[in-house]
Order: sequence, then C-alpha cells, then structure tokens
Amino acid sequence: MNVLEANSGFLKNIMKRLGGFYLIFAVALAQMASNIVSIPIAYVSQINAELTPDQILQINRMTLALTVLGNIVIWAATYIRNRAAFKRLQQWAKGGTLVSGSPDEVLAWRQITTVAWNYALLGSVTALGLIIIPLQIFQRNAFNMTGDQIVYTLFGGMLTIMSIITLDVMVLERLLSPARVVLTPREFSDQLVGAGGLRLFAKSLVFILAVIGLGILLVAPIGYHQTYTALYEEIGSLKVLSDLRSQSILVSIFSVIIGAIIAYLLSTSISQPIGRIIETFQKVESGDLKQRVPVTATDEIGELTVHFNRMVARLEELQGSLERQVKERTAQLTATLEVGRVASRILDQDELINTVVNLIIDKFGFYFAAIYLMDGASHWLEFKAGTGEAGRLLRESKYRLEINEKSMVGATARNKSARVALDVTYEKTYMVNPLLPYTRSEIALPLVSGERLLGVLDVQSTDAGSFSEADIETLQGMANQLTVALDNARLFQETQSTLEEVRTVHRQYLSSAWGRATEAGDLEFTSGDSGNLADEIAAIDIPITLRDQIIGQIKLEGDDEWNSEERALIEAVATQTALALENARLLEESQQLAVRERLVSEIGAKIWSSTTVDSILQTAVREIGRIMNTTETSIEIELAHKGEESP
Repeated sequence: MNVLEANSGFLKNIMKRLGGFYLIFAVALAQMASNIVSIPIAYVSQINAELTPDQILQINRMTLALTVLGNIVIWAATYIRNRAAFKRLQQWAKGGTLVSGSPDEVLAWRQITTVAWNYALLGSVTALGLIIIPLQIFQRNAFNMTGDQIVYTLFGGMLTIMSIITLDVMVLERLLSPARVVLTPREFSDQLVGAGGLRLFAKSLVFILAVIGLGILLVAPIGYHQTYTALYEEIGSLKVLSDLRSQSILVSIFSVIIGAIIAYLLSTSISQPIGRIIETFQKVESGDLKQRVPVTATDEIGELTVHFNRMVARLEELQGSLERQVKERTAQLTATLEVGRVASRILDQDELINTVVNLIIDKFGFYFAAIYLMDGASHWLEFKAGTGEAGRLLRESKYRLEINEKSMVGATARNKSARVALDVTYEKTYMVNPLLPYTRSEIALPLVSGERLLGVLDVQSTDAGSFSEADIETLQGMANQLTVALDNARLFQETQSTLEEVRTVHRQYLSSAWGRATEAGDLEFTSGDSGNLADEIAAIDIPITLRDQIIGQIKLEGDDEWNSEERALIEAVATQTALALENARLLEESQQLAVRERLVSEIGAKIWSSTTVDSILQTAVREIGRIMNTTETSIEIELAHKGEESP
C-alpha cells in the first residue's frame, strides 16, 4: 500500500471535512465502540453485587452522567495537548501548504504519535477521579451498601475502565493512521526524533497485562461471591452451582471475545505495517524507487519504516545522481566527438576556431569562450574568435594579450599549463574585462603541439565553482583535439600554398612548351563542310585542358542542339586528346633531347680524340658549325691580365 492508498478512503474524507476536529472525533468514536463492550461487564458486576433494580437504575444514571463529564474533560484535554497537530490538520483540510522544516511540524508529529497513549494516561486518571471514586461515594451514601457490594462494584468499575481504555488505545491507533500520514515530517531525522509512541515491547507488555488483568477481574469476583454463598448462605443448594456455571460460561465467552479483539488489534498493528513494507519493497525491487511506506506506527516498526524510506530515498537520489552524471558525461563525450568531427572536417583555421567556441557554449552553456593564437613574434596572443557581442567587439578591436602573469590567458601561455579559477575573486592573475562583467569562474587551457605553443582556449562562467573535474577533463580533450586540428589546418594551408606554386610553375612550363610547339604556326584541323548547314546552327565549344591549363579547343557545329550526353562524350574525348597531345609533345621533346645528347656525345668524342690545342679548337669549330649550319664559326681564347676583366 503506497501513501496515496493510505490516505484514501472513508477516514480520509472525514478528516478532510473535520480538519483538526478529527482528533476529537477519533477519540469519541473509540469511546463509543469500547462503551458497547463495557455493558456486559457492568451487568455481570451488578448481578454479583445483588443490587436491586432501582439501585441499578440510579447507579447507571450516575455512571452515565459522570462518564459524559469525564469524556468532555478528555476531549478538552485532547485539544489542549495537541494544538499544533490540530492547527496543521485544519490547514491541510483547507487546502493550505504545510510548511516543512518549521518547529510546528516536529511538534505536531510528536503530538499525533502520542495521542493514544496520552489518552490512556488521561483516561485512567479521569476515570479514577471523576467516575470510580465519586461513584463509590455515591453508592455508600445513597444505598448504604455492604462491603461485598462495594467491592463488587469497585471491581466492576475497574474492569470496565481497563477494558475501555485498552480498546480505546488500540482503536485510536487505527483511526489516527491517516492523520499520521498527513503530518509526517519531510525530513527523516525529524520523523525519528519526533516520534513519541510506546515501543513494541512496552506496547505488547501493556496489552498482555491488560488481558490478564481483565481475566482476573472477571473471574475473581464471581468465584468469591459464589464461594461465599455456597459456604454461608445456601449449603447443599444446587442453585449456587448453577449460577456459578452460567456466570463462568458467560464470563469465559466474554473473556474470549475481549481477548480476541485485543489480540486481533495488536497483531494487525504489527502485521499490517510490516506487510506494507514488504509490498513496497517488492515494488522497489522491481525498479520503482519512488515508492514510500506510510509511517503509521510509532514503535520499532515505525522506526524501521522511516529507515526503509530513507534507504529508498537515498537509492533514488543515487540513481538520479548516476543518471545525471551519465547524462552529463554523455553530453560531454558527444561534445568532444562533435569537436573531433569538426576538427577532421574543417581545414580552414578561421572557420575551425569559430565553430569550436560556439560549440562549447551550445553544449555546456557557459558564459563566454574564446581562442587566442600566437603571433609571429611569439610575445603576444592575438584574439581570434569569441562568442557573443563581447567576442565580436574584441575581434573587431584586434584585442591581444601579452604573455606574462598579468592575465590567466597570458600565464597559461607562459607556463604552457592549464589554469583554473573556481572563483576569480581569489585569482591573482585574473584580469577584469569590462565586456565580461558577470564572470565568476574561468579556465584557460594551452594549445601545445609538441614543444610549440599554438595558443590558448579560454572559457568563462557566471557561476562560482562551475568547472567540475569532468568539465575540465572534457575541455582539455577538446583543447587537445583543437591543437591537432590547428596543426592540420596549418599544414594543409602550407601544402595548398606549395601546390599552388607548383601548379603555377607547371602552367608556365606548359604555356612555354606549347608556345614553342606552335611557333611554326597554329595547329588547327577541320573536318566536314559548314556550307551545307542551315541558317540556324548549333555550336559547342569544348576546351582542351591539361592540368588546369587550356592548350586548345574543340568546336562543333550542327543542326540540332547538343544534349548533355553528347557534351559529356565530347568532354571525355577532349580530355583524352589533351593527354595524347601532351604525351606526343613529351615524346618529341625526348627525341630532340636524345638527338642533342647524341650529337654532343659525338662532338665530345672527336674533341677528346684530338691531342693538341689547335686540333681541339679546329674540331670544336668545325663540328659546331656543321651541326648548327652556320656560315661562320670562330673560337677565340684570350687570358685576362691581373686587374683586368675578361672581354
């Protein structure tokens, strides 16, 4: 049974209507139920006392009047002793919010857990002082009773009061369960400290002694009276035996009934709370950690219930904490993976750093994030990217920081180690920025590749102590990934620059080479007859491109428009043509180079075969003139004198 089920039902509806007056109602209802049980006890006592009908009538009237007076006193005392509980029940019945943590909360809880046992004490004193003693005085003065009659009525009164109070306490324990549920303090410590009911041992002992006492008080007067009658009044009469038998049977039946009622109430007061604990435990075991057992008992079972609820609450808190940690850790890992994807996808430095700082703010919700990069002189850190309006203004003003101990970013760059300020008020290197007035904590992480410092990642928060160990670890991982990405972006840009230089040189080479190839005249070939075409012709020009350098053009004319498939076919032919032309040119250059090398080799062989200076010069002049087909070739050797330049 959960809390909602414990508060539902008939008693809850009555309590909702009566509010604090439910305490008086519960006491009155318990008294009414127990008074019904007390009627047979009073009847047996009066029969044994051998009272006349007139005496019985007057005694019952007096007893009723004294009982009403005693009940009024008990009701008034119940209200006075439980005003805090009365007030909070009134507030609850009107739909108000019960304030938690107030002194009235604990006081009301202590009062509601001791109502039944305070009633037992108060009822005993009231019954003795307002009912039994006045009734005995009345009987002695009004009827001039014998000693035996007074003893019988006294025993009967005590028996009646004991049975009434015993049953009242057990019924009250049951009737006040909904009120205990409503007034249970929120804090478990208050539940333990405030509970003031009898312990289980004392409760069981009281009830057992009450049952024994009821049995003794029921049997003893009957045995005494019948024994006295048999010995002194009616010796040999069977009437005594018959009366003893009938009264013994009646008393035995009544004792069994009273004992069964008390045993039932006592056992259910123990078994039902334990049953609720077991039922709730099964639900908790199945994974429902929101279940709680209503605290209705005030003994060890109630204390066990409080400890059980606290254990389940801590399990729920632990599970919630673990779920939050898993969720936060998952978000951090997701953010780290996102940075990794960005780092592997973006190779432009400016786009990369802007994406990373915005990603940090989006995933973690921090106040500000920025990236500083080293300048060429290695003495300053230039602001490259930042979030929000502050980031825009700092970037437009070309903000930069010197590498020194005057700022957290500068100190981080100087020492090449992370710096965390959980409260910037106590950070010596913190530098106030008027554009960021709400900063309360800050972390600066170096971007180090090997031994080379690339820059610093700076993150700020509006909350003190905002950076947990997990946050620091995640941000450090992001910083490491960002460092690799910046290195990759730098290498990519250098590679692209080198490739562009190579492409430029190659384009110049191709332009020069094909320029030389076309010096003899334009290389142009035409096929077909354009004179047979209609007035409206469809023309298409496809460039012949070799490594981004246009070396020629294919022009086609026809009657119909050229579709995409035809254009793709022509482009493929143009590509193959460009490669074939380049291969042909390279082959021609290779052949020319081979001829040149062969001629040089032949001339060299002839020169090396000559043994004199004249023959060497003559051979060289002759062979060069022959190869170059010149009209005149000359060689002149002249040594420059010291201090003169060669002509």
